[in-house]
Amino acid sequence: MEKNMPAGKNGSKKKMTIEGLRELILSGSYGEGDKLPSERELTQMLNVSRNVLREAVISLSAEGMLEVRDRQGIFIKSLQEYGMMDAIQSLNLLPADFIAYQLEVRTIISVPAARLAAQRRTDEDLRKLRDCYDSFVSCPYGTAEEQVQSGKWEALLHHLTTEAAHNPVLSRVNESINTLVEKNNAIIHPRLLHEEGWMLHIQRQHADIISAIEEKNSKMAGEILQLHMIESAQMMSEKYPSFVAKIPSPYWSLQD
Repeated sequence: MEKNMPAGKNGSKKKMTIEGLRELILSGSYGEGDKLPSERELTQMLNVSRNVLREAVISLSAEGMLEVRDRQGIFIKSLQEYGMMDAIQSLNLLPADFIAYQLEVRTIISVPAARLAAQRRTDEDLRKLRDCYDSFVSCPYGTAEEQVQSGKWEALLHHLTTEAAHNPVLSRVNESINTLVEKNNAIIHPRLLHEEGWMLHIQRQHADIISAIEEKNSKMAGEILQLHMIESAQMMSEKYPSFVAKIPSPYWSLQD
């Protein structure tokens, strides 16, 4: 993130960059599977910094529109693969049910993914994780707009962790899950961010997850991420019980 730019202005730049990339993709100049211009060329075309461009590319990658291939560039994915994402986004659940069930699904998927990421991650994966983490930590969260942006940065951290597992089927599922994470964070972040010590705690957890992935410690990466998910569910249940539905035998309560 551009350190000296207010969160609101940076958020607007990112939104404009996303729309600019969409227009470029849908202009007819490029087809499915085609490679987009280099990062340098795109920053010049869209008149944005490399950091803002990367944020926009990550967002469109999470939606399934783009694919970033290590040492190859940015490619357009098939636009005919939105069935799963549309189905998940159209789920009609009460907020309390949504928070509980999406946390359960994310725990089932993301914990093993983090363990795989620790074995399969590349140097480029680590760079993306560190850049995203730096932006997450530096993002203020005093206003409602800043809280939304903070939640999006954390959602991207989860997304990039799963992407580092380098499983194409898992990546397709992850594109849809990322939308759920952003929706979840938009609901719970404005509440949990102001719990004393909570923000620093989750920042440390994410730093430890990245360190475990860097050190290729699969067991630790999975354990810390699972603890992060469980503690989030417990904190919401204790502090804001009306926001998290009680589901029978949640996954994180099952014993091996």
